[in-house]
Amino acid sequence: MKRIKVAVLMSTYNGEKYIEAQLDSILSQQRNFDLGIFIRDDASTDQTVAIIKEYQKTNENIHLTRGKNLGCNASFFELLKNVSGYNYYAFSDQDDVWMEDKLQSAINALEKENDNTPLLYGSCSFLTNEQLEKTGITQRQHRKITFYNTLIQNFLPGHAQVMNEKLRSVLAKSNIDTSKIYYYDSWITNVAAVEGKIIFDNTPHTYYRQHSSNEIGYGKGRLSWYKERLKRIKDNQTKKYSQQIDYFIEKYSNDLSPEYSEEIQKYTNSKTSFFKRIKYATHSKLYRQRPSETRLFKIMYAIGLY
Repeated sequence: MKRIKVAVLMSTYNGEKYIEAQLDSILSQQRNFDLGIFIRDDASTDQTVAIIKEYQKTNENIHLTRGKNLGCNASFFELLKNVSGYNYYAFSDQDDVWMEDKLQSAINALEKENDNTPLLYGSCSFLTNEQLEKTGITQRQHRKITFYNTLIQNFLPGHAQVMNEKLRSVLAKSNIDTSKIYYYDSWITNVAAVEGKIIFDNTPHTYYRQHSSNEIGYGKGRLSWYKERLKRIKDNQTKKYSQQIDYFIEKYSNDLSPEYSEEIQKYTNSKTSFFKRIKYATHSKLYRQRPSETRLFKIMYAIGLY
């Protein structure tokens, strides 16, 4: 029986404060597979690289490359392009802590599927403060995950994503401008929704550390969630996300099913006027996992915030 090989892909940048805890949790995974850890350092100026090199002295499965500062999105895509030969690939942030069953749970779910299909696994995570004290949980799946959902909701955070070789090769071969991508994980989720299949696990397997350096944060409750959305509107983040949606449609329009194409055509055409936006929002098939969030999206789209 062929032994499964799993690659963990980590992009680091000035992560000296937490990276040891994350590497320890990855190395402590309960597993029935071979593990490789591939780290691309995005031009850190602190002790991150020195810490990784210390781990390399006793762990030959840790591989480190250093490059110029590209930013999170481009750095992860560099890893996807340059690491191959594994059955599965898992993204890792530099400041989380993985529960010991994280990777094996993902592999168990993915192994039940057809590996000729591009596959993407995601799961919930425990939200924590800087001391890893639990403060909440990322969003669970309440509705079926389709392209109508993933196009407007970043539902599978990168730190929880595990993909098969088929999906990695699709992503690696794509010729995309990462400067037009707002969230790399949302882009990958949309590719999986269009080209393959998404599997979601409502059981948390990661301690997702929230702190002041997080690029993307999660609220601790419904009120915090709405406050965070208002902040994103103020910071013009919804416009940036909307631009990513437009770019994805441009790149993958030929891969959409007739049903998806029809809806996307309506979405695109409705942007030309306020009244068309209102009409489209009323009848749109796009949705988020919670009805209240879907209603908020429709309101934001109608008034031009998307």
